[in-house]
Amino acid sequence: MANQNKGSISREQFEDAFRRMNGSWAYENAELSESEKELLLKRLNGEITDEEYNRAFIEGKGKGK
Repeated sequence: MANQNKGSISREQFEDAFRRMNGSWAYENAELSESEKELLLKRLNGEITDEEYNRAFIEGKGKGK
């Protein structure tokens, strides 16, 4: 797992942005689950690669999560 981002986002910044974004997506019935939220935070902070994120996201959706 390579850290490809030069910066990172704090948990507080992420929670604020995520709450607003996910609230908007809820109107489209497209909100993210708690596990998808954590996956996104890991990607934004460079803890996982795009490929790892995409694979985990798709696998999670396939399991109905």
